[in-house]
Amino acid sequence: MDVALDQGKVRLSPLTKVGAIPVSLTALLPFVGYALGGGMWHWLTIVLLFGVGPFLDRWLGEDNANVPAHLERQYEQSLYYRLTLWLYLPVQIALVLFSYHVIIDTDMALHAQIGLALSMAVGVGFGATLAHELCHHPSRLDRFIGVQVLCLCGMANFLVYHNYGHHNVVATPDDPGSARYGESFWQFTVRNISRKFVMSWQIEAQRLRRLGRGWLSPRNLMIWLTLNELAWVVGLTWYFGPLALALFALQYAAPRFLLSVGDYLEHYGLSRRKLPNGEYEPPRAIHSWDDSYMLSNFLFTAVDRHADHHENSGRPFQILRVRPEAPRLPYGYLTMIFAAFVPPVWRRLVHPVLEAFYEKGEVVPHALPGALPERFVAGAHIH
Repeated sequence: MDVALDQGKVRLSPLTKVGAIPVSLTALLPFVGYALGGGMWHWLTIVLLFGVGPFLDRWLGEDNANVPAHLERQYEQSLYYRLTLWLYLPVQIALVLFSYHVIIDTDMALHAQIGLALSMAVGVGFGATLAHELCHHPSRLDRFIGVQVLCLCGMANFLVYHNYGHHNVVATPDDPGSARYGESFWQFTVRNISRKFVMSWQIEAQRLRRLGRGWLSPRNLMIWLTLNELAWVVGLTWYFGPLALALFALQYAAPRFLLSVGDYLEHYGLSRRKLPNGEYEPPRAIHSWDDSYMLSNFLFTAVDRHADHHENSGRPFQILRVRPEAPRLPYGYLTMIFAAFVPPVWRRLVHPVLEAFYEKGEVVPHALPGALPERFVAGAHIH
């Protein structure tokens, strides 16, 4: 899909060449494990993504290619990228039905059941990155497909929180999705998951109040999203029996856990400056962490080009840019996920980079009380 110009060929990001297909291929790995004979092969997804993935990400290296400005409109309007996003929903549904059937209706060893269940949950969870993209699109069809993907992830509230909450309060003390300097991932994830759920209902209640309606109004989007999610739960339980509830609980937990890690990586320790009028400055590239590793970029549908996403939330994934002014994670998401799990490792890797970024004086530190080095305390947002 290289674009020929008068002066030769344009260097494009591999993601721009293939679109969102890698995420659908990831969701097909459990089928491959089954075809190879099952048993330990049901762990194929977990081993490839989290065992081999970080090393392969490092070996493939960084992908800093941006679509040239004069070609952005051409790539933005291409239907191909939307099709690669739409493709995931039937793959996701097939993965869920296949996994439930094999685990519940066939005779499997316990280790194989666990491997397939985890592989399914991870395959479903990675779909949240595509749903994130679709829910930012103006097309009602795209948002509908995105919502269905989210409902199978157990994250129906994401649309409301992310589009109408996170993007308004990102990198401020008001955002449960922005981690503080000195806050471990394990502290953050409890606050993140619980407060985002509550915030979603609050956002809808406030919107309806402005319209003169109560929160139980049939116009409450959260009610419809929740019913949509429950319809999947009821349907799967009716067809497969009570064990389906346990599998859906795993579908519910794993994607939220993965999303929480992503949130932790994206805004750790960064805050916007408060203006004299009491408002915060608009989000800029300096308020989000970037990562440009190729495999991470593939599997997270360019969410790791996060600085450009927050400065230009309407920019589709295929033309998101690596922003040199943003702080850069030391490694790709596939590696930094594991670093986040071990607070001493996270601090060793990230704090030197973050403190060097603080030294520039462009961003306000966002920290837990007592966590910041003294030289950064003045003017910091500490809570």
